[in-house]
Amino acid sequence: MTISPTATAVAPQVLLGNHLKALKLPTFWREYEKVAMESAQDRADYPRYLLRLCELERIDRDRRNVERRIRMARFPQTKSLDTFDFTAQPSLNKALVLELARCEWIEKRHNCIALGPSGTGKTHTALALGLAACQKGYSVAFTTAAALVHELMEARDERRLRALQKHLNTVKLLIVDELGYVPFTAVGSELLFEVFSQRYERGATLVTSNLPFDEWTSVFGSERLTGALLDRLTHHVHILEMNGESFRLTASKKAQRRPAQATNASQKTPTEGDADIKT
Repeated sequence: MTISPTATAVAPQVLLGNHLKALKLPTFWREYEKVAMESAQDRADYPRYLLRLCELERIDRDRRNVERRIRMARFPQTKSLDTFDFTAQPSLNKALVLELARCEWIEKRHNCIALGPSGTGKTHTALALGLAACQKGYSVAFTTAAALVHELMEARDERRLRALQKHLNTVKLLIVDELGYVPFTAVGSELLFEVFSQRYERGATLVTSNLPFDEWTSVFGSERLTGALLDRLTHHVHILEMNGESFRLTASKKAQRRPAQATNASQKTPTEGDADIKT
């Protein structure tokens, strides 16, 4: 049987593509011809050619892994510290926040609690630290306290509570936002306590709350439970205090001032000097 020259030329490329897909090296497959041409122009040897391909594959794989961790974290939106206005929150320890963004506290299985009134940037900070953790290679889960309690109670009723608890225990960083906005039932409080208790010294937990610690009893409904919870959360903890004015309130005030300033400017009558200049 005679094999055509075209089939002979194509066969190695097809086989190479199949092998690279099986080895899960899509960037190799996508870039090897381009890199081969560049290496030939630069007179690079085979090891340098392979090195370039490996570097591209690793960069692309790291990017895909970060994107996957961000999707799995289920952030309501993606925010970073680059867009956080530290000057508007002078009570917030910027140096500590930047240190936390290095994620060493996650590796040490410490906790972080952000306290302050509504609108002071607690959620933004939590999202930014969660994003930094994803970029550093840590698995993250983001949820609000109310949503987590609802999910726990639903899982208990459907006999899949252990599976959910196991998942919550495996993530390196669990972010529980908005603790304090909604009081829990006795069952809900116990289920949430169990989550925090199981993660104690096994994984990092970040909690944001609009309430100071001495008012958490109003959320959990039990001084005993609240005391035991705080004992675990605050053993190895970094506390972020945000006591400035609400970002949303400040933005609203600025928005209201703009129309007033525009109206005043339009109603301003020219002075005698202004009239002379115009003529």
